[in-house]
Amino acid sequence: MLISLMRLGSRLVGAWWFGPAPDWPRVRARVVAGTRSARAPHGVSATTGELGGVPTEVLTAADAPADTAVLYLHGSGFVIGAPRMVRPLTGALAAAMNTTVYALDYRLAPEHPHPAAIDDTLAAYLALLERGIRPDHIAVVGDSAGGTLSLDLALRLRDEQLPLPAVLGLICPVLDLSTDSLAFTCDGRREPLLTAARMHQFFDAYLPDVPQSRRRELSPLHRDITGLPPIVLHSGADDILAGDARRFADHAAGLGAPLRHREYRGLWHVFHAMPMKPARAAVDDLAAALGSALRGPRTDYRSGQ
Repeated sequence: MLISLMRLGSRLVGAWWFGPAPDWPRVRARVVAGTRSARAPHGVSATTGELGGVPTEVLTAADAPADTAVLYLHGSGFVIGAPRMVRPLTGALAAAMNTTVYALDYRLAPEHPHPAAIDDTLAAYLALLERGIRPDHIAVVGDSAGGTLSLDLALRLRDEQLPLPAVLGLICPVLDLSTDSLAFTCDGRREPLLTAARMHQFFDAYLPDVPQSRRRELSPLHRDITGLPPIVLHSGADDILAGDARRFADHAAGLGAPLRHREYRGLWHVFHAMPMKPARAAVDDLAAALGSALRGPRTDYRSGQ
């Protein structure tokens, strides 16, 4: 019953946020209004700061050590969203991992299209290194579009021969920015937040005037992901992005890239942020996998499970 109510609530929120033809400043205002009361869990403090000149919300568990960190990248299609929106999720991660989560308020499209958000993410990550936090003590985590940015950051670090983080956490990520995405052809009736039409709007805002061939080249699903840190991938089976998550897991397996994929049956896009038992269990699972990578030698996820 609770899951059904949460699904209905998510559907109503999505309809209110976006409307029939979204005007992004108005959508952002609705998101702010709808998440104004978001709180971190007991025992986790939330303060504001910056990393590399990028505004950042800092969520810190009571006994968090100073030498580990999670860099968190929120989702919402590259065009809306802010750290406060995902505070229940980032705060839960901080508590479960007993660490500090730096939730980045990166620049948004269409005012700041690709690659502005990636540039902000790189600046923030390098700032963590400059503070003396070792790269093998950093996890980079993102939901939805933030999952895309997490992979983009790791790929840029690899290509520029810069230190890589210990692990990547991807929550219902956007993996194909082209019309090849299965989001455009799947049965999306059980997904309450995302629609194919909204995905088109997001991509056109983030990649204006970029042809489909180039969008495909920019998509993590169609890139060489060898040499990246271990990846922990979570998806919801009802999410219209679930098919791309399965394709990405197969892509990683074909390349021999370390990835563990867990798909949650009967759940939807970024359900982790919802106040319900399956979400808490998923966050705990993610936190355990990330924490293991931060505490010890890299885990071999080549089995995909």
